[in-house]
Amino acid sequence: MSVQTGETSPSGPASQRAVDRARFRWERLLRDPNPIWIRELKQAARLGRTPVILMVITILMALLIASVGGVASTSTSPARTGGVLFQTYFSIAFFVVAWVGPAVAANSIASEREGKTWEALILTGLRPETVARGKFLAAFTSIGTYVVMLAPVGAVPFLFGGVTAFETVAAFVLLFVFALLGVAFGLAISSKMESLRVAIVLALLLGVPLSMAVYGSLGVGLSVAVHNLWPEVPEGPPVWLPTALVRAPFGVEYGLYLVVMPLALIAIPAWFLYEVTVANLTAPNDDRSSGLKRWFIVASLVLFTAAFLPVFAVEADDLRAVAIIAASGLLCFFGFCAFVFAGEPVGPSRRVVQMWNRDRVGKVARFLGPGLTPTTGLELGMGVASILGVAGICLAGVQLHAKSIRNPEEHIGQIASFSFYAACFLVFLVGLRSFLRARGRSAAITRVLLVAIGFGVAVGPWIVAAIAGILGNSSDDALVIASPSPFYAFFVVSAIERSGQELHVYAGATASVGWAGLGTFLALAARRRAALVVEDHERMLTEARARLDAEDAAMAEADRLAAEAADPAAPAAEAVAQPPAEASPAADAAPAGTEQGPAGAPQDNPGSEPPAG
Repeated sequence: MSVQTGETSPSGPASQRAVDRARFRWERLLRDPNPIWIRELKQAARLGRTPVILMVITILMALLIASVGGVASTSTSPARTGGVLFQTYFSIAFFVVAWVGPAVAANSIASEREGKTWEALILTGLRPETVARGKFLAAFTSIGTYVVMLAPVGAVPFLFGGVTAFETVAAFVLLFVFALLGVAFGLAISSKMESLRVAIVLALLLGVPLSMAVYGSLGVGLSVAVHNLWPEVPEGPPVWLPTALVRAPFGVEYGLYLVVMPLALIAIPAWFLYEVTVANLTAPNDDRSSGLKRWFIVASLVLFTAAFLPVFAVEADDLRAVAIIAASGLLCFFGFCAFVFAGEPVGPSRRVVQMWNRDRVGKVARFLGPGLTPTTGLELGMGVASILGVAGICLAGVQLHAKSIRNPEEHIGQIASFSFYAACFLVFLVGLRSFLRARGRSAAITRVLLVAIGFGVAVGPWIVAAIAGILGNSSDDALVIASPSPFYAFFVVSAIERSGQELHVYAGATASVGWAGLGTFLALAARRRAALVVEDHERMLTEARARLDAEDAAMAEADRLAAEAADPAAPAAEAVAQPPAEASPAADAAPAGTEQGPAGAPQDNPGSEPPAG
């Protein structure tokens, strides 16, 4: 495909089968690689400091591993020393790729804008997807070079024993995966920033605590749960996944917890960061929503599947915990998506509509395009259906194993009340976001107001209860004042286990219905406001088109009168040469020497902004 014209190469795939198209794309990648990637590699090859930096880092890592191994070998066996070196090396390597990767990626797009070369890159005609992939491949290649240079040092623990070759290879694969996520994270930040220094500082400020949180929760913290599930995996070491892949017995739990869930945790954030980068590189009057909505649909289905699969791998008594954890996780995900779509335009721009009409885009693709009302409907439909769907599966499991569960009515009440509250509060969050956006708020202001209102709703009732001294009261009945808080759902779950606490169940149900009603009202108000904004925008365009038509007609009439004044004999001569009016219908045509005016309808402005609320 030509970058300037967009014409398809004649050597394209004749077959429409997925295998043939994939083979063609792979051959094309080898024959014609990404131009941004090639340019970045040529620039990096000219730098003389790159080999020096790689050599220094490799020497320092080798000395550190040798020091740790020397100290550990004096008091432990070689096999245990190998395990210590394995954990030390890959822990340090994780923080290297988690900190250096975002910093290197943040230097890519922001440097183009700060160096005033971004406009020249846009004028090449490259699509935002091509630019994003090229910048990503360049930064990932740079980080991959560091990992490859350090690979011989990482093989030292294998020589001591205690770890297998498969564990070492799997750990290196995970290291490249974390490097991929770090680069994608830094690139998403760089695509939004105008200053190189701001992009690097922001990437480090967010990347450092985020990497520590991941290391502590998914590493050290999750190793405890893995040890409880599989005692063969040691408790405490943060690099536990390669060991679990080798030592854990193969089965349903093996495929679910060690294959499916890790792949989902890797693919969903990576795809999201890619779509955010592409959206930031796309012009405001182009389609910046379709990619994020496709990610949202796939991510929702994946998380819904991951939420109900544990139902088939746990005991019947644990279905209650699965439902509560799944509803909490899904509420957090869909609440995060409410912030993501806070920048959604009220309606599609004229440029997008023209592209849809030209390409004869169907209703599904238009629904996934820009527009606040379709986005709200998609979020509410996917979110509420996912939360209540997992709850329904768990309730069916409780009913199926009711004989083996002690007090199944209690489990049913807890699952139903908690999931219903989570679904209703999600309706409120999405409706509030849509209402704020439809009132003409910018994306930043909408997110700030949503955070402030959400924090006030979640924490405010408990603060009021604490100020009033209710928390110190021996009676729990007065805690119904905190029922508007979403955290009250946990208190309702505990209240169901105690007799005489029906008041809290009714209060939780009332608050749930109230949040659902308020959210529905806000969503309908946002829809009405968006319709009015789009209607006003279309009316303004119609009036502008009518004025342009009138101006074109006036200019055409002026040109005709000027032509007649310049040559008065021309109309008479043409009248003699023309046949009678009844002999030919061509008598009503314009004179041959008359200059025709331009078309009446004005052309759409490609740079027009989408209608603002």
